[in-house]
Amino acid sequence: MFQHCIHCSQRLGANQVVEHFQVGRKLAFDSERGRLWVICPHCARWNLTPLEERWEAVEACERMFGKQRLRAQTTHIGYVEVPGGLGLVRIGRPLRPEFAAWRYGREFTRRRTRAVATVGVVGFAAAGLALGSVYVGSGILLPHLAALAFNMTRSLVGAPAQFELPRGPGREWKVSGDGTMILPDPEFGWRLSLRHHFGRVEHYGPDARRLLATLLTRLNRSGGHDALVRAAVATVEERPGEALFRHIAESSETIWSIDGAKQREFDRDPSQAETKRPVNRAGLSRISHMQRLALEMALNEDTEQRALEGELAELEAAWREAEEIAGIADNLFAVPGAQEFIDRNR
Repeated sequence: MFQHCIHCSQRLGANQVVEHFQVGRKLAFDSERGRLWVICPHCARWNLTPLEERWEAVEACERMFGKQRLRAQTTHIGYVEVPGGLGLVRIGRPLRPEFAAWRYGREFTRRRTRAVATVGVVGFAAAGLALGSVYVGSGILLPHLAALAFNMTRSLVGAPAQFELPRGPGREWKVSGDGTMILPDPEFGWRLSLRHHFGRVEHYGPDARRLLATLLTRLNRSGGHDALVRAAVATVEERPGEALFRHIAESSETIWSIDGAKQREFDRDPSQAETKRPVNRAGLSRISHMQRLALEMALNEDTEQRALEGELAELEAAWREAEEIAGIADNLFAVPGAQEFIDRNR
């Protein structure tokens, strides 16, 4: 039984309420589809439980949910808190946009609230320093403090142009958010062109998905308001699965073909090119905030769908093996020629 979040590696907590599944303080379940998630108390991400551990727990959650007074209810989703401090999220037959908005909206709103609070603390500190400088008669500090507060606010709220990415013990990559792009690829449909402090590296397939999920968590650290989340959900609904990635890759390639030419012109002769180094508008930190949120949603759902497909493949293999053994066992005591007779007269 897993104990840690697969997204942030923090402990999922424990409960003494669900006898067959004592992991997590908030569980989400879908009785119709037989799915059970543990919602991480630290990052609010949903962790799909292993197939063999969920059936009795889903039934127990359904029974407990029916006995409690609802804390929140929409047409397809309900939430209760049962005695013992366990929160239960029941999913009926959700319309996908509503489910996605409810599921991801909470996480993105939490990030936005945290970013706004941090900005408020920074602004309050800057204002205090400014008042102190005026009080002591050193008004020359005011422009510098204002510039410092502005830059810090922009770095906290906006997508970072560059950040460090841990890549093992004692190793970090300085990744350029402006230089990292999603571009088309003839074999995989799209690829992640990652700009490090030591050069550019291309990533494909599952490796690109894992790395992009990590990058988007950093780039979307300020979350988004409700209207932005709804727009992102509509985008994922309009272009489900790989269609969204291919669309952004094709759009980025069109922009990059122009910006790349400007970059090469600047590299050849900076004095004859534009006065400022061209900005890569195809970079992940430069595409729209809504598109980045939509990409993170699509990646989360794609990862979960692949996990479900893997579980179904394992279940089918186990069923075929059990069917073969059952066939042998059923024929152990049959008289010779019995199977031929059954097949002939079926």
